[in-house]
Formats: sequence, structure tokens, C-alpha cells
Amino acid sequence: MKPQVSVVIPTYNRAGKVKEAVGSVLDQTFQDLEVIVVDDGSTDDTAEVLTSTFGERIRYYRQPNQGASVARNRGIEEARGEWIAFLDSDDRWLAEKLEWQMKAVARFGQECQACYTDVRFFNHSETRTMFELAEDSYRHSGEMGVNDEALRLLVRPGGSGMVICLSSLLARAEAIGRTGPFDPTLLYSQDSQFMFRLGMRTQFCYVNRPLVLFDRAPVEDRHVGVSSAWNQVDFFLRDSQLRLEGLLQLTAEQPAPIRRLIEQQLGGIHSGWVNFFLESGKVGQARSAAWKAMRLDPSLNYGMKWLLTWISPALTLKTVRRRESRKASAFTV
Repeated sequence: MKPQVSVVIPTYNRAGKVKEAVGSVLDQTFQDLEVIVVDDGSTDDTAEVLTSTFGERIRYYRQPNQGASVARNRGIEEARGEWIAFLDSDDRWLAEKLEWQMKAVARFGQECQACYTDVRFFNHSETRTMFELAEDSYRHSGEMGVNDEALRLLVRPGGSGMVICLSSLLARAEAIGRTGPFDPTLLYSQDSQFMFRLGMRTQFCYVNRPLVLFDRAPVEDRHVGVSSAWNQVDFFLRDSQLRLEGLLQLTAEQPAPIRRLIEQQLGGIHSGWVNFFLESGKVGQARSAAWKAMRLDPSLNYGMKWLLTWISPALTLKTVRRRESRKASAFTV
């Protein structure tokens, strides 16, 4: 008999953490499920830990190290459930997570073929939940609801405005099939890009309870293998630029305000390139990036930044450093 929910867990060199993640799925009050673990070429004892601990209670697959996107796509291919849920191997679920989500999708029917929950952080000093942090961007009301602004929020998925986390996502397999696979060329933002494309095909409902524990340990402790470089500034900028340019290619399917927001975010990425190039002493490339930022988002701020790269690159860099120092203590996810 096919399970109602398939849970896809990609992992790489996290033998201890993935054991806890899998355990949190098997401990769900909703039990009509299967667990699919895709080992992305681990060199530790992940295989031995999982097979000795869980045996046939999970379906374990191993592949060469190619990144989380390829691992998730393999998990989707192997999934047999009507619904698919995702869990990163360093995160965990509370026992009632799936039970609440199945209640939500039953309540909202075909209108919503995707559902997410609130998230609580661990290995971090922040005590507010993800929904609480995001209240200035979107306020969740009631025990359950439908988010009509999911696309807007997924254009800029990081920081305190983040509300939809992949480890909390449950979606109908048929909707995922129409969305297409995770993009393996994106190593940092592949999850938000995938959820944005999913959001173009269905609305998202939510459960207003923190039913996921989200690991916020230092980046170097969480990201290894193919994704280990994502905390480097140029890696982040390049990956974000690629994601946003890809979203712009979907223009015909997007409402005009969403396209405008994408252009504004892409302008911000080019502004980030200005800072990076100035720090690297590449003034010509900084000017080019400033021009692109201004064309995408013709604001006074970007116009002045472009002008300053011509008048005084040193002053521009000094201003950039001062602003960055003010942000250094801010909480980001």
C-alpha cells in the first residue's frame, strides 16, 4: 500500500544529526508515511548509523556528492506518497507536525496544495519564532489560514521576513511534479526558488504553531560538501543573482508587482556587487554594477552610489563599510 506522505531527507556527513531528524519523523502522531534518506556521498558513518538504527523503517539511497538539490530530486523520484514533505538533516519536527498539516490541507481543499508551519530556532540565541520575527512582513492570524502573499515573501526569502521554510513544507506530489525539480545550479537559494515556482501553481496554507526546530548553528558547522562555500560573499551574490534572473524569465506568468519586486531585489544584489568590487579594488567593475543596480531600481540611493564610484571610490567604500558595521549585529537566517 502506498503511504499518504513521503518525507525526503537529504544528508551529507551528519551521522548524528540525521539520526535525530529521522527519529523525529518516525515519532510523528501521523503514521501513514515513508522516510526517504538520500545520502549525498557522505564520508562519515552515516550509512552504518542509519541502517543499524532504523533498518527497513526507512528507504536509504546513496549518491556521489552533488549537492542538496540533486539529493532532493532523487528523493522526489523515489517518493510514492500523495504528499511530499522535506526535512533538512540538521532540523527536526515536533511530533504533531504532519497531523496538523493534514488537518490544514483537508480544511482548505484543492485551493491549497502546499502547507507550511511556524518554526522555532535552536543553536541560536533568538527566542522568537519565524512567524514572530516576520510580523512586519506578514502577520499570520488564527490557528490555520491561507497566505495570499507567498510569492511576495519568497522573492526575498532570507532575514527576518522569512516565513516559509523548506523543512516545514508539505506539498501534493502532483503539484511538485508540475513545478519541476530543484535547480542544481543554485547552491544557496534553490529551496526558495523551488517554493516560488510551486507558489505560482498553488496557494499556500499554514499552521500557526512552531512545529519545526530549525538549526541556526554557525554556517561553517552546517554547510559542508558542495554547499560549503555559500558563506562567502561572492558566492552568495552570484547565487542570488542567478536565482533572481531566473525568476525574471518567468515574466509572462507573474503579476506586475511581483516582477517589480524581483527587479528591486536584483538591484540590491548588484549594489552588493559594488561593495564587493570596491573591497577588491576593482573600481571599473564596481561602476558597472552600480549602473545595473540603478537601471533595475532607479532610486536616488543607487543613483548617488553610481555617481560616487566616479567621483570618489574611496568615499563610497568608506560609506559602505560604515553601513555594514551597523548591520553586523542584526539577526539573519
